[in-house]
Order: sequence, then C-alpha cells, then structure tokens
Amino acid sequence: MKNNKPEKILFLGGNYLKLILMFFLCILASNVKAQESTVSGKVVDNAGLPLPGVNVHVKGSTKGTQTDFDGNFSISTAPKSTLVFSFIGMDEVTVDTENKKNLKVVLKPSSQALDEIIVVGYGTKKKSDVISSVASVKPGDMTKVATSDVGEMLRGKAAGVQVSLADGGPGSSSSIQIRGKKSINGSNEPIVIADGVVIGNINDVNANDIASLEILKDAAAQSIYGARASNGVILITTKRGKTGKAKIAYNGFSGVQTINRNFDIYSGEEFAQLKREAYRTSNGGVYRPDDQVFSPLELESVQSGKYIDWEKYALRTGTTNNHSLSISSGTDKTSIFSSINYINTTGVIPNSDFEKVAMRVNVDQRVADWLKIGMNVSLQFSETNRPNVGNVLNNAINTSPLGRIYNDDGSFRYLPGGIQETPNPLIDIYETTTNELNRNDIMNIFLDINLAKGFTYKLNASRRSWNYKAMAFNTSRSLSGIANSGQGSGSILYKDNVEYQLSNILNYNFKLAEKNHFNATGVYEITSSEYNEFKNSASRIPSDILGIYGLESAFLNTPEIGGNERSLISFAGKLEYDFDSKYYFTVSGRADGSSVFGANNKWGFFPAVNAAWNVSNENFMKEHVPVISNLKLRASYGKVGNQPKDPYQSMAVADQRDYIINGIKVSGYVPGTQLSNPDLRWETSTQLNLAADFGLFKNRLTGTVEVYNTDTSDLLIYETLNANTGYTKKLSNIGKVNNKGLEITLNGDLIKKKDFRLNVGATFTKNKNSIVSIYGKDANGDGKEDDDVGNLWFIGKPIDVYYRYKAVGIYQEGETIPIVTGTTLYPGDIKLYDANPANGANPNPNEDRVITSKLPDWFGTFSLALEYKQFDFSADIYTVQGVTRDNLFLYDYVKGGSLRGVKNGIKQDYWTPENPGGNWPRPRDGNDPPYINTLGLQDASYIRLQNVSVGFKFPESTLKPLGLSNMRLYVTGSNLVTLTDYQSYSPEKEINDYPEPVTCVIGLQVGF
Repeated sequence: MKNNKPEKILFLGGNYLKLILMFFLCILASNVKAQESTVSGKVVDNAGLPLPGVNVHVKGSTKGTQTDFDGNFSISTAPKSTLVFSFIGMDEVTVDTENKKNLKVVLKPSSQALDEIIVVGYGTKKKSDVISSVASVKPGDMTKVATSDVGEMLRGKAAGVQVSLADGGPGSSSSIQIRGKKSINGSNEPIVIADGVVIGNINDVNANDIASLEILKDAAAQSIYGARASNGVILITTKRGKTGKAKIAYNGFSGVQTINRNFDIYSGEEFAQLKREAYRTSNGGVYRPDDQVFSPLELESVQSGKYIDWEKYALRTGTTNNHSLSISSGTDKTSIFSSINYINTTGVIPNSDFEKVAMRVNVDQRVADWLKIGMNVSLQFSETNRPNVGNVLNNAINTSPLGRIYNDDGSFRYLPGGIQETPNPLIDIYETTTNELNRNDIMNIFLDINLAKGFTYKLNASRRSWNYKAMAFNTSRSLSGIANSGQGSGSILYKDNVEYQLSNILNYNFKLAEKNHFNATGVYEITSSEYNEFKNSASRIPSDILGIYGLESAFLNTPEIGGNERSLISFAGKLEYDFDSKYYFTVSGRADGSSVFGANNKWGFFPAVNAAWNVSNENFMKEHVPVISNLKLRASYGKVGNQPKDPYQSMAVADQRDYIINGIKVSGYVPGTQLSNPDLRWETSTQLNLAADFGLFKNRLTGTVEVYNTDTSDLLIYETLNANTGYTKKLSNIGKVNNKGLEITLNGDLIKKKDFRLNVGATFTKNKNSIVSIYGKDANGDGKEDDDVGNLWFIGKPIDVYYRYKAVGIYQEGETIPIVTGTTLYPGDIKLYDANPANGANPNPNEDRVITSKLPDWFGTFSLALEYKQFDFSADIYTVQGVTRDNLFLYDYVKGGSLRGVKNGIKQDYWTPENPGGNWPRPRDGNDPPYINTLGLQDASYIRLQNVSVGFKFPESTLKPLGLSNMRLYVTGSNLVTLTDYQSYSPEKEINDYPEPVTCVIGLQVGF
C-alpha cells in the first residue's frame, strides 16, 4: 500500500530546514584566504610512510593545523617563522620557514612513546597517563563497516562491550551493553555524551563527524558522571575546523542488501507428506485418502505439483546509500567544521525503507588570548516506512505451500489453501503501513576562559529536542480489515522530548618541583527534561480513501495521553596526582539529586579512587628489561548509580473509573495497585578493577588484561504486597546482583615497512552474572534464601534464564512408557529428563526442570589490517560462544513448529514407525506433541565474518593535477558469512524479527 499522504524529509523542517541548507551551502562556498605567505609540505615517519594527524603550529602563536590522511599540510606564516611538528610517540621537530615554500619533514619515534590523546570525564589525557578502564575506538575503523548504525560499528571493537541486534530493519539501532547486565527493572544501556552533552541515542551523531570515541568501563572512570553511569559511558568528540585553507571531504557508498537463512523448510512434497503423517497418527496409524486430508485447493497443488515459494514473494534485494560531505576551514581566530549526511535504504522486505538527512555546524571563535567561545549545532530528519506487522518473515515461512496466491482477477486470495488458519502472508505487506517521522536537534554553546596559568573555566549550555510521529494504517483489504467486515483501522502517535543541560567546569593544572603533577576538576551541572505523548487508536474506519487521516469517521476512537518531567542537579570533583609519570593516584566523587526518587532519598553520592604504577618508566626496567617498552599496573575502586527508566515510580498511582449517573458519564479516580515508597533510592554499583597494560618490542605488540568484580545493590524491584493492603506491588530497593569478568585486548604490528604493513588484533570478553540476593527470605527454613520462581530469579544464577523440562529422547515401539497424569504418551512422543525416577513418572516442576542461562560464555573478535603500496585490506571476525536461545519456530504453533500439518516450518527428522531414529516427535493432527516446547532451546553460538574491506588509494601524481589531496576507492562487505547451529535468519533474533542484512557496497573517499 502506498502512503495516502506522502511526507518527504524536506517537508519535516519546512522553511527551517531550507534556511539551514542555504547556510551550509554558503559555508561550503566560502574559502578562508591567507593573509600571509603559505608553506606546505608533507610529514612522514623514518620509513617514509605519511603521518596523518600531525600537529603543525607556528612557534610563539596560536596558529596551527594538522596533516591530512596522506601526511600533507598547508599553513600561512609570517616571512620569518618557525614551525613546530609534534605527534604522539614521535620526537618534536622544529623547522625555520624563511625562503621555504615546500617542506618534507621526517619524524622519528620518541625514546619515550607517549601514545595518543584520549577523552576522559570532563577533559583529555595522554593515554599513557590514563589509569582507569577506558577503551578508545578509532573512527577510521568504525566507518569501514557498511552501515548507518554507529552502534553496529562498535561491534567487536572493544573488549567488554557487547553489541547485539535490536532490529535489523532500515534505520534501526543496535543494543549496547558494557560489562554485563546489572539491573532487573532499571536501564542497562550506557549513556552517550557528545561534546559534553548527553544525547538520546548513539545514532544522533553522524559517524563521519566523529573525531574520537571513548568507552568508560570501570567505576573510577564513570564516577565523575555519577547517577547515570552504572551501565557505562560512551564519550564522543566531533570534528572541528582546522587552521589553513578550506578542506572539503566526501565519503559515500552505495550497495545492495540481502539476507541469508540458516535452515530449510519443507518443500511442497515434504509438507504434503507431513500432513499425511499428522492425519495418519490420529487415524490409528493408517493413512487416510488424500481427499480426506487436503482441502480442494491444497489437493489441486498436490496433484499438479505446483507449490508456492512464499519467501520468493516476501523478500527482495534491498539497496543502501550513504553520502557524507564536510568542509573544514579556519584562521588563527575562527574555525568552522560543517557537514551534511544523506542516507537512503530500501529494505529486503517490500514496503520498507528509510531516509535520513543529518547536518552539523561546529564553530570556534578565539575572542581573546584568554577567551574562546563556540557553538555546536546538529539537526537530523528521518522517515521510516514499514508494513504494520512484525511477523512478515515468519508468515512467509510458516504458510502452507499448498494452494494459490491469487484470485482469478489477480487480487490476493485471502485463504490460499482454503484453510482459515493460514491466510495469505503477502496481503499485509502491501495493505498495511507504518510511517515514522523523526526530528532531532541539538544546540550546544560553550565558553572557555583561561582564568590564570593552568586555571580554566568552561561553561557548556545545551538544548536537545526530539519529535516523533508514527502513523499506522491497515486498509479494509488487510487481514484485520477482512476480519472487521471490510473496515480499516490504525493509529496516530505523537511524542516529543526537550532536554536542557548546563555545565560549569573548573580545571586547575599545575606542578611542583617539576616531577609532581596535579590536576583538579570541579563540576556543577543541572539537567532537566520534559516528555509528552499522545496516541489515538481508531477502529472500523469505513473508507480507505483518506487512509489514517480518515480516523474521524471511525466507529471507535481511543485517545491516550501521557507525559512526565524529570530533573537532576549534580556536584562533582576530581583530584589527580602523578609523580614523574611513574606513580599515579586519583580520587573523585559526584553527588546527584534526582526528582525521580522518593522524598526521603533524593540525593546519592558516588566516590571512586584509583592508582597506577608505570613500571616501564623505572630506570631498572629501561636498563635491564629493554624488551618491555610499556608496562603499567592499574587498580580502581568506586561506586556509580542507576535510576528507574521512568519518573514517578516512588509515588502511588490512581486508576480512572467511569460511571453512568442519570445517563451521564462521570469519571473519577480510585487508588491503583502500586503503593508509594518515599524511601526509594538509587541502585548502586560498586566495582573493583585490576588491570595491566603492556607493550613489547618497542610497542610492536601491545595489550591490556583486565579483571573486574561489580556488586549492584539496592536493586529496583517490584515487591509483591499482601492484597489485604489494597495494593499489589511497590517499587523497592532490595536484592543484589554480581558481575565479574575478564577482558583481554591484543594488538600487533607484525610488519611495518615503507610499502608493506600488517597489523592483527584480538579481543576476548568473559562475563559471569549472578543474583546474590532478592528478598532475603527463607520461608522453608532450609538455610538458603528463597528463589522467585514466578519471575525466574534464582539465587546464584544469572538474571536472565530459561526454566523448563529437558528432552532426552523419543519413546520407541516396545519401550515401557510411563503413565503421566493428564497426558497419554505414545511411541514417537518426547521423553523427559527425570531427576529421580523413583518418585514416579509425572514431571516434577521443582526437581525435573532445568535452569539454563541466556548469557554467552564469552565473545571476542579477531581483526586483520594489511597495506601494500596503494592497496589496503581489512577484515573482522566476530564470535559469540556458549549462548542459548529459545527458538519459538521449533515448537510454537503460531510460528509453525508444532507438526500439525497446518503450518509449514523448519524441516525436521521426525519420528514415524518406518523412521524410528527420528529425533523429532511424531506429527499429529489437532494437537501439539506433548512437551514439544522442551525442544526450543538451541545453541546460538556463532562465528561471523563481520566485515571485509578492500581499498585503493590513488597516488599523489594522479591527484595533484586534479587538485585533490587524497582519493580512495573501496569495496566493503558486512555480515557476509555466519556459521551457527541456530536455525533462524539471525542467531541474535527470532524468526519473526527483521534480521540484519548481508551488505555489499562500493564507496569513494575524496579530499579537496
């Protein structure tokens, strides 16, 4: 179905968007002209390889620039000046520019490699001075992944960070979890901070705009962010303008998308035989004639041999396009970075697509030597279309292949096989739609003041607004429309959220006696947000002419309205000390007051302490163990907090009640089911982290090994109350969860020559999650705390588990089959695990059911990067091991796994008298085989060729006549091959979910 009222991206912002586009084009057309002579050149290492990102500045001034991807630079200078070239890990070089227009500068490795600068809480540090658990992900590695989802770009890039598929459809986002699940009812997602501002989603930032991305993993690193940091912090810094002439960069790709499945379904002949077997079972083991088994339409297919391949009609080849253009320019006073990004994706399911426009402008203005002001503005508009059903793929797989798709007039046949339970799965693809419109804008203004030597103040003020509109419509010809006497239905949903943040940051950096370095940071921060939501659901719309805009004529309209406000006020401080870059000590703390908690517990305090010893800087290491170029031992201990997902959870609720008085409807309110809790407070995670960073053979081999132990206490759990109180539940702080784990990161520069480089890397993550306590009760007096079986919470087990009987085989002819109360078992039925056969054959829910964790044993990645002259190659292999998933497609009737012969499903080796070795139960008509759900748990471990990229960089001799600084042509494939025993489109999702596609693109990077 087409949209009745199409709304394009450019319409979303109206004139507002047009003005922004005009502003961007003006910036693009501008060119900062040098007022002085220009010196250009190239910076290389001692092997002759170009060095990107080298800092070049005029000595004695604030003027500077950086080398580009190929080591080239250009800067305006006075006639007699000195240029200073500096790069992390290299010795600084100074060059006199008098009478020089073109330079070639060689930087050599420093005898004391310093590593790159990374972002930490409210500041930056040299990596060699970082003593917390901070993982840095290179933006260049992220953008090699052919996706528009920044979260997916992080998959496998950092130990301890697990990225899983939330939804594989166009415009979707992935779920990110850092060091395991810590909360039962609270959030488990990390907060994302871009340029000092908390944003709603990691995809609020264009990946091509990212200058650096850091992940804070331990409590010492997170504590400066306090109340919202228990699930980790992702810090993003966007690109800024550079001094020198304007530079334009383009990066874009276009390609195709498909999906692969890891299973076979029954062919037409096989399904027909399955149905015969199901009817045979219910007929005393005797086959019935086909005309008693099949409907007339089904029999027509069986006799003609013409079967339906539903997947052929329900899937298509998708397309993806992603184009990003940026311009960077600046003088010694003003610099500007601006970009625009356009994404267009058509999904592998018809009638699904995504379109997005994102724009950014970052401005820095040096007003005086002591004052700099700046502004960051980003705008995003997107539109998503999908069929208004979540089980398109499932229906395409489980619908019987017997029958006809179309009526004689070419329209879709409602019941292809004449069976009420198997309607045509193609109808809702074309007769339903959900149109989603998103607008997200962030404005950030900051002020940097140098109060005195080493003493700075920063004011950071921001406003973020998000608007969402979803319009869903089912036509009169949709499955729901047919069921409702040929009348349509649908809904309109509006959401908007406005957030404000004001941060005041003081920083004092000083040293005593040269070797004693101190840094003190103080923060005062206020945040607030306001959320509103309105939804109107309409049923029995008599006409399709206006689509959802005809809801006024609906027989029934049901409005829903909601909203909330929340605010947070925070004070934070951090004191850092190091002696001679050998011994480090940091103490920090943050106090947060939140409106979402009870009246008696608004405030929480989250302290942390960490220390480190840079062993490699000791003289005895340099003299006696030269093979170790870096060795740093780290330890940290701290607390961070977590709060409920929604406000007002500490308050009692009231329910609306409607009455008819004298024929007039009157509404009132009565106490609801939730009791207030004025003592509600933060969840608190306390973490101990021990780590070792090492580098061998002049840092040709580097790595990090970390172990951690996290206790999360005062869990936010709904406590069941005695119904006599008039309430049934209360959100309370009870229970404790533990997470402990091991993380290993390795990186090796195996070959590093002028024309050939080979780098390999690997990560390994193992996390063990367990419930330590829930209610602290021992009702049966066995000396052990009671489990909460109803919620599947078991002491000593992970938060997320399965709890069910275990299948151990199939009963055979001649075997003694026990008598089970309420269930008659026959040969071909499932045999269950019996923990104590002496107790009888009836399954014992307390003894025979088995607890199975949903969490993986470990996950990791292996990466390879190779450069040979102008060619480059990279590949990532990602694996998740020891994970179990419940595959509904194997046993659920609606999903097609029950072997009744009504719905198709995954092809199994089922039991028959002629096939006693079958490992699946005997098909039966009318009812599911007893205990078939025990067969649903499958090993979902997998190994995936996550990403492969091959590129060619055009030589300078080709580019110079064209006026280009760099150009790279590349081909990238993502999610190419997945090896798994889990039978679905994805080992991370169920069969009815939109899976992640296999993507192949060709792209181009150009610099002017």
